[in-house]
Amino acid sequence: MDSLNFEGWCPIRIYPQENGLAVDWLKLGDAVLRAPFFKEDIDRLMALPFHQAFRRQSTLDQLLAWVQSSPGLPPSGFVFHVSRCGSTLVAQALAALRGAIVLSEPPLLDTLLQARSWPGQTATRQRSALRALLSAMGQPYGRAQGPLRTRQWVKLDAWHVFEAPQIQHAWPDAPWVFVYRNPVEVLASQMRQRGVFLIPGAVEANPSGLPLEAALRMPVAEYCARTLGRIYQSMVEQYRPGTLLVNYESLPHALLDSVLPHLGWHPDAEDRDAIQALSLRSAKRPTEDFVPDAQHKREQAGETLQALAETWIQPHFAQLEAWRLGGTQAGPATQPSEEFSA
Repeated sequence: MDSLNFEGWCPIRIYPQENGLAVDWLKLGDAVLRAPFFKEDIDRLMALPFHQAFRRQSTLDQLLAWVQSSPGLPPSGFVFHVSRCGSTLVAQALAALRGAIVLSEPPLLDTLLQARSWPGQTATRQRSALRALLSAMGQPYGRAQGPLRTRQWVKLDAWHVFEAPQIQHAWPDAPWVFVYRNPVEVLASQMRQRGVFLIPGAVEANPSGLPLEAALRMPVAEYCARTLGRIYQSMVEQYRPGTLLVNYESLPHALLDSVLPHLGWHPDAEDRDAIQALSLRSAKRPTEDFVPDAQHKREQAGETLQALAETWIQPHFAQLEAWRLGGTQAGPATQPSEEFSA
């Protein structure tokens, strides 16, 4: 184990085996991940014959040992979000910066965050594994002659706001950004094409908090509204002093004015030009122009979606807005509602 060297390799998958957790690695070298989502970059690379022929596997203990000898960059900040709210634009803006490593919703991070019930996974070991994973993914160099990387930022999945205590415990000094949007617009977007986390049973985290049988019987629109409401509510509950609140309506201007400085980066003229160019393109489909759609989403929502958003999401959205617009650093002002405590 001591002789293993993963220089230039990046973990891409973690999964359980009989003798513990296994880690798959990909030869990343000095390549930089720039796609809107981590999985897109890995799928593209895995389609190449070299990566199909040459992969490595290790145990979790070998991952832990590797980062002891070659520690990577700690996270420079985390982006939490409610989905369909501009968080991908935030991640793409960060990825455009020189020397940046941006991990946009890496599935293997979710695997570790949900691994509490796996054999041998104590809270301490899970925390060590989380730190080791991001350390291995945040190596400051690719190949020995590769470009120096100085920052690593992580955009989480929407349901990871439930894991905020774990993330704070593992990286207590990393700043947070909470990105959110008018609830009707988010709900309308999800009803047009649901994210996987809004399909009952599709992700291990169960973001709805409902028993699977009850979720499957529930009308789709209500299930989506209740699940999104729970994510907004958790964002309110996990808000801490110093968290930057970003409403979709403030983008893209907030990128330069507040997001980058909050995450420790002070943009120069080159950064500003790169981000200005990004703001003209679709964040999820960079080959297409960005087309504002907020008004259209509100109009297409209809009375049913508007009522569901008002019931399940609006109170939590209003609290976030009150903090953002009031500039207060007060802590959470609400308690879990009866609907979500069942």
